Amino acid sequence: MRRLVLVLAIGAGALVATAEPAAAHGVGGVDPSNYETRVLSIEPEVPGLTVKAVDLGDRLELTNETGEDVVVLGYEGEPYLRVGPDGVFENQRSPAATLNDQRIPSESEVPDDADPEAAPEWERIGGGTTVRWHEHRAHWMGNDDPKAVRDNPDQEQVVQEWTVTLQQGDETIDVNGDLLWVPGPSPWPWAVLALAMAVAVVGLSRTRWWPVVLASALGLLVAAELVHVIGLWGATTSSALDKLLASAYSIAGILLGGGTLAWMARRRDPVGATPAVLVAAIFLFVAGGLADLQTLARSQIPTTLPDGVARLCVTVALGVGAGLIVAALLRLRTAPARRKPAPDRELADATGRLPA
Repeated sequence: MRRLVLVLAIGAGALVATAEPAAAHGVGGVDPSNYETRVLSIEPEVPGLTVKAVDLGDRLELTNETGEDVVVLGYEGEPYLRVGPDGVFENQRSPAATLNDQRIPSESEVPDDADPEAAPEWERIGGGTTVRWHEHRAHWMGNDDPKAVRDNPDQEQVVQEWTVTLQQGDETIDVNGDLLWVPGPSPWPWAVLALAMAVAVVGLSRTRWWPVVLASALGLLVAAELVHVIGLWGATTSSALDKLLASAYSIAGILLGGGTLAWMARRRDPVGATPAVLVAAIFLFVAGGLADLQTLARSQIPTTLPDGVARLCVTVALGVGAGLIVAALLRLRTAPARRKPAPDRELADATGRLPA
C-alpha cells in the first residue's frame, strides 16, 4: 500500500509540475511584473466618469455614471466601445475589437470586414455602466525590456506615456497615463528564509516528536496557501470560474492537507498518514511555491495582501513544503513494515484456541 501511495505522490508531483499552475501564478492571465500602469489625468475632468488600471495594467476600467453615452476610440481613431445608460456596446467593425481579445495581439487575426472608416455596428456585450478592456497603449508590448531599462534595471523610470481618447457627444476627452518601470526586490533574503525553514522541518522531524512536527508543518503550509489564494482571488477582475480553474492545484493541495490533518487527529496514526502528508506537501510546494517564484522578485504582484505577506506565503510553500517532502520521504523509508500474523496465529484468532 505504501508503495502505491508513493507512486501516486510521484505522479501527482509530475502532473502539477508539468501543468501550468496559473495561480500565481497569473490568475486570469495576470502575471507578476515590474511594470506599473498609471492613469494620471482625465482632461477635461467629467463628473461621474472614472478610468483606472486593473489587473496589473493588463486592462483599463472605465465607469460612466454621467447618464450620457461615452465612446472609447480605437487605435485608428474609430469608435470601439460605447458605455452608457443602455449598457456596454462594442463596434464589430473596429479592428480593436479583435486586437484587444488578447494581451499580445496579432494583426493577421483581424478579420477582412474590420474597417475603421465604416459606420459602427454596435453589439451589446454587457449591462451596467462599467467596461474593461485590454489597452495595448497602456502596457509594455515588447518581448524584451526597453533599452533604458536594460541599461539601468535598478532605477525606477518612465518607460512610455500613453493617451486614450474618449468622446461624449461633440466633446473629446483625453485619458493620460504612463508606464513605470519599478525594480523588484532581491529574492535572496526570501530564499535564505525558505532554506532555513526546510532545514528546521527536516531536522525536527528526526526527533521523537516527529508526528507533531509533521502535523504542525502541514497545518502551517495549508494556512499559508489558503491566505495566498484568498489574496490572489481578489486581485483580478477575471470571472469566478477562471479564478477557480487557475487555483485548482492550490485548492487541491489545501483540501488534501486539511483532510490529512483531520485524519491524523481522528485516527492518531502518524505512520499511516505520512503518505498523505507527502502528497499534500508536493501539491502545495509546487502550486504555491514553484509556480509563484516570480512573486519574490517582482514589484507588481497580483494580490490584495501586503506584498510582504504574499511573499512570505510563497516562502512558506517553498521552505516548509520542501522540508515536509523530505521529512515524509525519510519517515516512509525508515518506517518498519507491518508484518502479517503467522498462519497459526490467524487460525488461533479464528477458532479461539491454538492448533494441536
